[in-house]
Order: sequence, then C-alpha cells, then structure tokens
Amino acid sequence: MTSIRGWYEASFPPGERRQFDSLIQLLPYPDMHLCALVEAGQPVGFISYWQWPDAGVLFIEHFAIDPDRRGQQLGQQALTRVLTIPAAYYLLEAELPVDDLSKRRIHFYERQGFQINDFPYAQPPYQPGNPAIPMKLLSQPVIHEQAVFDAFCRLIEERVYQRFYH
Repeated sequence: MTSIRGWYEASFPPGERRQFDSLIQLLPYPDMHLCALVEAGQPVGFISYWQWPDAGVLFIEHFAIDPDRRGQQLGQQALTRVLTIPAAYYLLEAELPVDDLSKRRIHFYERQGFQINDFPYAQPPYQPGNPAIPMKLLSQPVIHEQAVFDAFCRLIEERVYQRFYH
C-alpha cells in the first residue's frame, strides 16, 4: 500500500482526491474496488473504480502508473482489463485540456476508446463546502442525451462523493 499511497498523493492534487486513510476506509464497500497493478511481481500502478450493475455503470475514479514505468503500455493493459468487466457505460473524469499534460492524458483515454461528452461537467468536492472542479466526463460509449448524462452525474455525485460526507 505504500507505493499506491505515494502514486495516489503525487498524481492527484488534494482537491481531486480523498485523504489516503479515507480511501482505505472505503475498501469494505462492495461497489468500490482498489486494484494494484502488478508487472513481474512488482507494483507498477493502481486503479480505483466503482461498479454499479444496477445502473449499468463502471466509474473509474483514480488511475496512475509509476512515473518510472510510463510509456510501457502498462496503463493501456490495465484499462483493457477493466473494460472487460461487464457494464453498459464506462465513465471517468479528466482535467480540462488546457496544457500539454492534460491534453496527452485525454488523448491516452481516447486511444482506449473513451470519448469526451459534449456536456459541461464539474467534479463534485470530496468534502462539503469545497468548490466543484471543472472537468470533462469521458465515457465509453459516448453519451448523446443530456438526460442520460445528468443521471450519470447525479449517480457519481451521490455514490462517490456525497455518500461519504462527514
């Protein structure tokens, strides 16, 4: 868990993640999954996702590869494996494409079959009282209807964020 904690805290600014101890407290929830990515017996990254069969949704909350191991297709392999889990929609949040890094990140997801949805989105705050963060919600397949998009946004807000407000 030490490697995962380091990647989690280094890869995501405080406003875009929980405290690591709070993340660990979510592990008993059956819809939450935190998976170490292992190559040749060594941890190389992690992915956390929420699986809601009742809604046909798998929501990828966090995903990071060891910076020393990037460029070896480990992220592509991990996403390919996650996308074999049955769901009608796969969703994930990404930073707005405002600089080279955020643009590269979105292009990576697009190469894996994700598409940017054309509706405005903001990541709900992890703690009540904090501001929402403008982002893009990517999905596979793309969401064409505003009502469907809004329903998924409510689902994410209720089951990932508000559910754990203290």
